[in-house]
Amino acid sequence: MKGAETLEDQESYTNQENYANQGTSASNSQLKIAETFDYQRPAVQTALFVLWRVHNKKYQAGAQLFYEEINRNLKTAKPAYKEALAFLEGAGVVVNEVVVSDKVPTGLIQRYGIFGNG
Repeated sequence: MKGAETLEDQESYTNQENYANQGTSASNSQLKIAETFDYQRPAVQTALFVLWRVHNKKYQAGAQLFYEEINRNLKTAKPAYKEALAFLEGAGVVVNEVVVSDKVPTGLIQRYGIFGNG
């Protein structure tokens, strides 16, 4: 009987793992980017991802942004990426796909609830 329970546990774990690897919402939720992340449009989610990385020192001034890298993490469409770049340029964080600031404006951190390293 114990072997059957272990098999069920293994199947359950495998199903959970497959679900987590399927959709973007499961993987995005695991990242813990911002309080409001799940409720935002894809373009804003993409911008929040970049802001989160700047805030947590994953991107520094001078870092080049690449669509492929962001798409790998968020599965975002090219138009949403372009709109996110416009958002980030307006925020003064990115210019021509290059990070130009080491700090995220406090207003954006508060407005979207961007999480720190913890």
